[in-house]
Amino acid sequence: MDRRSLLEAARVARGLTQEAVARRSGTSQPTLSAYERGTKSPTLAVAERILHSLGFDLGLQPRVTFREVHGGRGGTYLVPDQLWRVDPPACFAPIDVRDADRSLRTSDLLNRDGRIDAYAWLLTHGDGEQLFNHLDGALLVDAWPDLAPRLPAELRNEWQPLVLTAGMGWLADARAERQNKHSRSVGGRARERAIRQMASRGLTVDEIRRTLRHREQS
Repeated sequence: MDRRSLLEAARVARGLTQEAVARRSGTSQPTLSAYERGTKSPTLAVAERILHSLGFDLGLQPRVTFREVHGGRGGTYLVPDQLWRVDPPACFAPIDVRDADRSLRTSDLLNRDGRIDAYAWLLTHGDGEQLFNHLDGALLVDAWPDLAPRLPAELRNEWQPLVLTAGMGWLADARAERQNKHSRSVGGRARERAIRQMASRGLTVDEIRRTLRHREQS
């Protein structure tokens, strides 16, 4: 979104008038109106202040680009250059899909089987907007073992490297976080043992504190 649509979308999402947002954010209604119309550009700090007053944060969102892949049976598929995340509740919102006989049905993305069914349709038939709005990268990684066999081979081969790369990256992050937590817990247990040992030798509380402080600083 550009600056205008971003500020306006945030205001409309909260159901507020320009006057109300101007009062909240410490700006004037004419200035806010100019920002929304795009005739005046706020600085990054001003845009953040306005969004913060509405309960939003500015964030980084991956710019996903799609390329067309032509299937062996004449079909055309869209394949992205990277995976992305879809914030809840949007990632669990129902999606209407059309079967081969053109009948319309609704897939329930809250249910894993329904999500696999919807993802199979999205990867095979979805356009860029549908993919970006409904396909969550982490949920795709989770569904992939059951989803992949349902895809045409050429489409599966295009998406699989993306899924494996994302899955390994997220797995590495999770392992690193667990190791950090484990290191902190081990350090805490060692400190408790040292305190018990010094207490058993008759050291007072102040003496134990001084000893621990000396060890941590050395």
